[in-house]
Amino acid sequence: MNTGWKARLRTLLAACAWSAGIGAAWAEMPPDCSADAGQTRTVTDMAGRSVALPARVERIATVGSVPVINGYLFALGAGDRIVNGLPPRFTQSDRWRLQTAIAPHLAARPLLQGQASGEVNLETLLGLAPDLVITMDLLRARALEAARIPVLFIEWRDAADIEKSMRLLGCALDRRPQSEEYLRYFDDTMGRIRQTLAGIAQADRPKVLYFSPNTMATPLIIANWWIEQAGGVSVTAGLGGEGTVHYTHEQLLLWDPDVLLVNSPEQVAAIHRDERFARLGAVRHGRVHATPIGAHAWGQRTIEQPLTVLWAASLLHPGRFERAELENEMRSFYRRFFQYEISDEDIHWVLSGGSR
Repeated sequence: MNTGWKARLRTLLAACAWSAGIGAAWAEMPPDCSADAGQTRTVTDMAGRSVALPARVERIATVGSVPVINGYLFALGAGDRIVNGLPPRFTQSDRWRLQTAIAPHLAARPLLQGQASGEVNLETLLGLAPDLVITMDLLRARALEAARIPVLFIEWRDAADIEKSMRLLGCALDRRPQSEEYLRYFDDTMGRIRQTLAGIAQADRPKVLYFSPNTMATPLIIANWWIEQAGGVSVTAGLGGEGTVHYTHEQLLLWDPDVLLVNSPEQVAAIHRDERFARLGAVRHGRVHATPIGAHAWGQRTIEQPLTVLWAASLLHPGRFERAELENEMRSFYRRFFQYEISDEDIHWVLSGGSR
């Protein structure tokens, strides 16, 4: 490592925690995307930070929520620019195997983050010499900024952030036509689903809870949004705040959801083994399901969110959506945005929640 890289590393290691306040620049304005004589490109990220990038970003490191960020890059046709592999917690099982099916080179790329804390190996990062680091962790973005590493912060707190983050990355990577194509698809797909669900009375919309039975917690805003869009009533919709909300078994019994959605087949099995859940209508009527997992888990932040809504709508209102429609939509989506021909085996894998 040369002296300049070492100095930057020392600066980064010495950086203290920066303020986590989000800039207001993104509240109402589109991304600032300007080029200077073809040499640099300046963008304003979702924390209001102005970031200078090469006109052509060739090498990208994804840090933090790696499968989520990789999904953005797949959809923008920039997956081949990712220079780091998946953190160990995403490779210790084959649940995220479609990441390396879509982008095979990831399997041989260096690891930036460890298993326990997720901290970044700074020397490895600097050795990769990325043109750009993308993260959803603002404190990490500030620390990397202190070392003069070009870093963009994106966030996903609600559905509106999907448009903002896609436009930002389309600008930063000079992939604006691809970002606009995705956003048109997103709007069109959500419109088709709303039209199909039109006229369903509130009383005919099942009560739904997406949660972890291990922690009794729900990622509030994201889950509320896709459940409601799919024609369900999210039982956590009345809870205030953002982020993850926790509750008790007693509260769960009071809600008594018609449908329980969890992250994995193992969690489905755990619910059926636990007598504390036995009184719930969803358990008694066999309506406990694992969310699918493709490039990332569909119940969480993922660029596959339109597929999440279509899957949930087909589960909650099977008379209005056929399984074949969902499978055909998956084939089209993966081909169009991931340049990946998804097989029948893959489709079974995804829809079963990562179970053979």
